[in-house]
Amino acid sequence: MDTTRSMNLEKFDGNNFRQWKFQIKCALKAKGIDITVPRTEQNSAEWSKNDGMAMFIMTSSMDFKQITLIENCETAKEIMTKLESVYEQKSELCKMLVHEKFYQYKMLPGDSVAQHISKVESLAKQLKESGETVSDMAIITKILGTLPPKYRSLRQAWMSLDSKQQTIVNLTARLLDEEASLVGEEEQETALLVANKGWKLKSKQSEPMQSRVNQNKNTKHRFECYNFGKRGHFARECRAPRKFKSRKPQQEGADMLAFYVENNASSTEENTWILDSGASAHMTYRKEFFMELVECSQKILTLGNKQSVEVCGIGKVLIKRYINGQWESSELLDVLYVPSLRRNLFSEGAIIRRDYTIIKKDSIAVIYKDNQVVMSARIRENNLYELNIKAITPDTCNLVQNNQSDIKMWHE
Repeated sequence: MDTTRSMNLEKFDGNNFRQWKFQIKCALKAKGIDITVPRTEQNSAEWSKNDGMAMFIMTSSMDFKQITLIENCETAKEIMTKLESVYEQKSELCKMLVHEKFYQYKMLPGDSVAQHISKVESLAKQLKESGETVSDMAIITKILGTLPPKYRSLRQAWMSLDSKQQTIVNLTARLLDEEASLVGEEEQETALLVANKGWKLKSKQSEPMQSRVNQNKNTKHRFECYNFGKRGHFARECRAPRKFKSRKPQQEGADMLAFYVENNASSTEENTWILDSGASAHMTYRKEFFMELVECSQKILTLGNKQSVEVCGIGKVLIKRYINGQWESSELLDVLYVPSLRRNLFSEGAIIRRDYTIIKKDSIAVIYKDNQVVMSARIRENNLYELNIKAITPDTCNLVQNNQSDIKMWHE
């Protein structure tokens, strides 16, 4: 028992005969025992001692289920011959099955590159363990030959490499890089599909419930339309021209820049947001968008046409964005209220400063945060990106003024 423990022999369980046989061969050789030597009168005592030691080593490294097969054997050679007759024939069948698995294997659609390479190397290892010679070139060929069509360009580039660089390690690194690149492209394509589907949704999906509409009708008489100054209707229902107070800048304060300028605004686009690379902050000309608004003055906004307009407030705007097949609520912080604008501007710089990433490809722009798509936009005829978001006009909104403490309430 001490002998087998010191040798740390693995037990034969019926599945690892080839390895076990080699292990026993090494153990017997270390003891100076050769079970093929015949017994003679001259070596009878020595032979019996060695044969007993060999039988002990062999049976001590076998499961009891396997010992049942050799209980009638009298010598170590008989034990080995019996086991060979049973398991080497079985090993040939296993070898054929491994060959079949290796040469018929193909990468599964749901497998990653790492899983694919691991499976090929595992099958190659099984072939080697069965006694077959499998070269690295055969493994590389199998890995490349069973990749899906999207890796075609990598295969072509691999063929142009020097043979010294065509190693399994190098191939693994290149495939992992290519996989990461393809995954990024697929995420963008998914975002583009989501954006396109979201753009086709009708605005009726975002309309309030009937009970909420009825409630608004009952409360109209209590609120004053801030656009016309009369009670009985909301600003969005007001037929009077929209009024913006003309204010002269009192001071050329900390100047801000907005790249986008368009004078002719269509009434159907009042809730359209343009992705602006030159705007220093999010901006809107629609006061009713604000959930919270702090009025201010003495701030000047310089437009792309060098025109200066006044910033009349800053606050928070609630929005809904179409992501993954549904509308999700969110909010924009530090939005500037600029009545003289004719479009709502979404600042690229403002979100980049908050660790968002913007990727523009073809006619679509996608905004990421922590590798998740959070917003998307499509390009318009005038080469401007129109975001797939809409502002939510709150039922009630707090207006905090610098020079007065009263709070006014209004509805959309």
